Amino acid sequence: MKKFDTVKKEFLDFLEFDKGYSVRTIENYDRDISKFEVYITEFSINYKKLSKENIFDFHSDLSATIGPRSFSRILSSLRTFYKYLFSQSLINDIVLNSIQTYPSPKFKKSIPSFLSEEKIHDVLNKIDESKKDNFSKIRDKAIIMLFFTSGLRLEEMTSLNLKDIDLDNNSVKVLGKGGKERFSNYDDFTKKLIVKYLEKIGKYPLSKSIIDNNLFVNKDNKSLTRNNIQYIVTSNLKGLSLSAFGPHTLRHSFATHLLNRGVGISAIQSLLGHSKLSSTQIYTHVSLEKLQDTIDKAHPRGKK
Repeated sequence: MKKFDTVKKEFLDFLEFDKGYSVRTIENYDRDISKFEVYITEFSINYKKLSKENIFDFHSDLSATIGPRSFSRILSSLRTFYKYLFSQSLINDIVLNSIQTYPSPKFKKSIPSFLSEEKIHDVLNKIDESKKDNFSKIRDKAIIMLFFTSGLRLEEMTSLNLKDIDLDNNSVKVLGKGGKERFSNYDDFTKKLIVKYLEKIGKYPLSKSIIDNNLFVNKDNKSLTRNNIQYIVTSNLKGLSLSAFGPHTLRHSFATHLLNRGVGISAIQSLLGHSKLSSTQIYTHVSLEKLQDTIDKAHPRGKK
């Protein structure tokens, strides 16, 4: 019988080389499945004979340290893992069914924070008034506005090369989750910021010799890391009345503004690179809440 750690490594390799998942996603799977590995090792459970009782015990074992949302994510990772085991004829359909039909814990989905256009301009003004050098100000504004107007994920922004930016058509080519390619657009104001940034680093107009270079760099012309970009966004959004301050808040804002302007949910799903419509539908709750708030304030019989 193959040892669990051997099968786990083969599964992670499958995600990388066959499915084309990002390093970040694979790390998440590894972390989730490793928690399960600790459990089955401690209680001497044969992973090939997993039952619903085992899953319940595993859930109970973790309940003191993690909430229902986190366990739901771990359960999702295990379902994908066990589908892989079944595809390799390592388990039977009874075991697969045990984990596929185990109920996910219920939790209230939080409504994402989002920025109004007025707030995003407050952020840009804050950058202009900061003590940063001129290069950092120009670059940081370009990064924040590209997030806000294109809806990119952090990993997608980090991996952008110069060749991915089409300044003539205000579009950007993105390699999303699972290696899926899509195009997103940005507005003229964001284009001006990108051009100004590229002029500042001596890379505008673009030439064939540099198109494979990363789009966003530091003063030493070294590519910005995921953590660098995360810090740029978080540090500039702090101080606003938001429940979250990272790049995902800007992505949420992009989707919410599109919905408020009448863009269809399926079109927004495509622009965000969501594989499931349910991932996009959270934004309908944001817009409905905003609509209700407007009614409450404006209607003569509304809440005051």
